[in-house]
Amino acid sequence: MLAGDLRSLNQVLREPVEYTLELAELAQPLNAWIGAQVHIAHTGVKRCIACGRQVNKLFQNGYCFPCVRSLAECDLCIVKPHECHFHLGTCRDESWAQDHCMIPHYVYLAWSSGYKVGLTRKGRELKRWMDQGATQAMVIAEVPTRRIAGELEMEIAKHMADKTDWRKMLREDTVPDRSLNEVLLDVLDKLNSDYHQYLVEEKWTPQAIRYPRTPEFKVNLKSMNLDKSPEVTGTLRGIKGQYLLFDEGVLNIKKYAGYHVEISANVPIEA
Repeated sequence: MLAGDLRSLNQVLREPVEYTLELAELAQPLNAWIGAQVHIAHTGVKRCIACGRQVNKLFQNGYCFPCVRSLAECDLCIVKPHECHFHLGTCRDESWAQDHCMIPHYVYLAWSSGYKVGLTRKGRELKRWMDQGATQAMVIAEVPTRRIAGELEMEIAKHMADKTDWRKMLREDTVPDRSLNEVLLDVLDKLNSDYHQYLVEEKWTPQAIRYPRTPEFKVNLKSMNLDKSPEVTGTLRGIKGQYLLFDEGVLNIKKYAGYHVEISANVPIEA
């Protein structure tokens, strides 16, 4: 049995994607668990993934309330990059911003629940795409800061989605009606010329991504909730994005970062 505080699932691009379950101090490869009976039990303990203190409630995928109020990575501009206020001198942590925001970012197109636009720090694009459950994606532009990436994303989002519908992403019943390159041409046709300087044509090659699952598996879109039902038992049928897919429903691991759990499976476990 494994025990520890949950963290996000880690992924490596393979054929299919190779997943690892991350606990605070442990890591367990998960692909070998596909088809196995898995039991996850939340013990009731919750700890902030930043400061480590035990609390009754966590926010924003694992942070205590004081950390949400004080940390730069919990500021609203992280989910709304175009509202970055670093230039106003009001950033919560200028040192953190220099390392995470004032560096090159990519703007990309991807297919997850449909075609969408998104952004990520340069060098993290594969992780970002796998986190979102994208099955194809490509970088279209490189910009010098997160704020400019957010502005470009908002410009493109005038004509296409910038969010992922997790139900459609997991169900996979919508087939793209155009290629990613055709979508790109449409984006370029509508794009304000001010942003053309950031386009990186050498990156315009779609990356295909396939996720591990058992054959002939139909996703049950019931969302499992460790606060309401602290024990999950079932056959693990697949993994996509940050979701474990069971016969009985799906569990968003990232949502429960900081939750202390005990995990067992009827396959060998690496401690």
